[in-house]
Amino acid sequence: MNTYVVEGGVGKCSAFTALIPKLRKKAEVQIYTPYIGCFANNPDVKLVLEQTLPLNDARIMASQNIFYSEPYKSNFQFGKQHIIESYCDLHDVKYTPKLRPKLYTEHLKESVDKWLEEKQIKDYILVQLSGGQSSWNKNDQYMNINPNRNYPYFLGQRLIDLLRTNYPDTAIIDCTLPNEPTFHGAIKSDLHWTQNHELLKEAKGFIAIDSCLNHFSASTGTHGVVLWGSTRWTQFGYSHNKNLQFHMGATWDETKYNESDPRNVMVDPEIILAEFAKLDTNKPVACATE
Repeated sequence: MNTYVVEGGVGKCSAFTALIPKLRKKAEVQIYTPYIGCFANNPDVKLVLEQTLPLNDARIMASQNIFYSEPYKSNFQFGKQHIIESYCDLHDVKYTPKLRPKLYTEHLKESVDKWLEEKQIKDYILVQLSGGQSSWNKNDQYMNINPNRNYPYFLGQRLIDLLRTNYPDTAIIDCTLPNEPTFHGAIKSDLHWTQNHELLKEAKGFIAIDSCLNHFSASTGTHGVVLWGSTRWTQFGYSHNKNLQFHMGATWDETKYNESDPRNVMVDPEIILAEFAKLDTNKPVACATE
């Protein structure tokens, strides 16, 4: 049995799940992580251990190997590898863009359906226009590790208004955390993030920044529009979604990229709405390569 130490946020841990079927072919898989929900109920994972446990826990010490990797301190920094490709490189797994995250949240369907019934929601679109908090509790102020990913509030409200006008019979569910901006006309999800993954399965689509919904969509196969600020869609994105950035066209152009430019994520809400309306829901899930 091999134990894999998987750190980072929900999105990063979700991305790692793409490797698990291949890692299982080498040996039984055990995960040591801050986000158990990304790995729980995975048939290829023997056990998931929460990272507050000591690393010398007897169950970890029973492993043949303990593997740790950090893409952000590897060749990933050159800007040419997808996050899943980087994990493959670091764990000696053959990479293909067809590798995709997979979370197992079917056991939460009943609670999600009950929440929708209580809110009298039938059809819905998910949005996540801010994120990137490394941790949160009700006493914390908002602390973002990469705020240039966030879509500006005034543009976000305009986008919500447009969605409400063009999809009057469809609820707009905001999947951001309680201490993040709330939009008039949107229903704030108070579900756990694992339930939001299950919620995404039946959504009419989604609109999000580079955060957990982006990675969840590759797991659920849901199509949406993703807005990119200070990160590259060729490193964190998926080609079944429509990826948008202020300076970019249909494909990524590295010569136009400046991670510090605040305009990156400021895509016109009208453009977002138009791209959402023409999503190709037959496009297969794959890591974005261009």
